[in-house]
Amino acid sequence: MSRSTYGKPFKTITEQRQLLESRGMTISDPAAVERWLGSVGYYRLSGYWYPYRVRTRDAGAPPIIGDDFQPGTSFEQIVELYDFDRRLKLLVLDAIERVEVAMRLRVGHTLGRRGAFAHTDPNALSAEFVGVSSPSQPPAHAEWLDSAHAKWLRKVAQEQSRSKEEFVKHFTRKYGGPLPVWVVTEILDFGGLSRLYEGLHQRDRDDIAFGFGLTDNSGAGHGAALVSWMKNLNYIRNTCAHHSRLWNRNIDVQLSYRHLLVVPELHHAASPTVTKRVYASLAVLAYLIKHISPGSTWTADIVDHIRTGLAAMNRSDTEMGCPSDWASETLWGQQPEP
Repeated sequence: MSRSTYGKPFKTITEQRQLLESRGMTISDPAAVERWLGSVGYYRLSGYWYPYRVRTRDAGAPPIIGDDFQPGTSFEQIVELYDFDRRLKLLVLDAIERVEVAMRLRVGHTLGRRGAFAHTDPNALSAEFVGVSSPSQPPAHAEWLDSAHAKWLRKVAQEQSRSKEEFVKHFTRKYGGPLPVWVVTEILDFGGLSRLYEGLHQRDRDDIAFGFGLTDNSGAGHGAALVSWMKNLNYIRNTCAHHSRLWNRNIDVQLSYRHLLVVPELHHAASPTVTKRVYASLAVLAYLIKHISPGSTWTADIVDHIRTGLAAMNRSDTEMGCPSDWASETLWGQQPEP
C-alpha cells in the first residue's frame, strides 16, 4: 500500500493562529481568533483569506500566490467576509426554496393530468428519459431497467420508504403501493425534481417554462432553458446546503449563454466572466422570483447586501462575476445609488 507524501505536521489552534500572524495577518484579539479557529476551522476559513494573499506576476505568466498576506489584512476582515457569504447563502436559499416549491407544484400538476401514476409510465415521459431511441417504440424491460427513468424510480422508492412525512405515512397505510405524482413531487430533493422535469415530454417542459414567462422567439415556452437553469440552481443549492463558499466560487455547473439570451433582462449576464461566478445564478433567481413572488423584496435585499457588504472588506463585486453597473439593470428594479 502506497503512503501519502503529505508531510505537514499537526498544529494546535494556538499554533494555527501563530502561523497566520507569522504570515502578516493582523490579529488584535488572539483569544477571539482562536475561538473562530476552534468553531469554524482553519481550512474552512482559509477559502476566505485566500483572496488576501500576496500575488506576484512575471510578464506573460499567471500570478503566483504566496503564503504571506497583503499588508493591512486583518482577521476581522476574514470574519466579515465569511459572514457576508453566510448571509448571501441564506438569501439564495430563500429564493431557491420559492423556486423549488413552485416547481414541485407545476411538475406534479402537469404530469398528473396524464394520470396519478404518470411518473411510472414510460409513455408519459420523454424517450431519452425512459431509454428508447423512438417515442413510438416501448422500451424492452432489460433496456428500461438501465434507463435514467428506472434509476430515478428506484430513488423515489427509497425516498418514500424513509420519509417521515405524515401525508406519506397516511397514504401508505391507506392505499399502499406507489405514491401519486402530486405526492411524489413533495418528497423529491431538488436534484430528483430537476431530473423529473428534464424527463418530461418537451411539450410539458415548455408549458411549465411558459408559466415562468420563459419563452423562445416564437412565444412558446422554452423548456430547454429551464432544464439548464434547474441544473445550475441544484448545484448552487447544494453548495449552500453544504455550507461551502459561494460568493467568489468558480461555478462547476454553469449557465449556458444561449439559455440566458432567451430573456432580454439576462443578456448582460451572458458572458464567460459572469457565468463562471455566482452572479449569473443570482440573475436567474431574480428573474424567476419576479414571476413566482411578485412584490417580493428579494432583489432589493440582494442588491443591498452586495453593495454594502463587500466595500467594507475591500473586495469588489467583480469577484462575484457582477458586470459593470449591474444594479441599474431592469432585472434588479433599477435600484438607486446609495
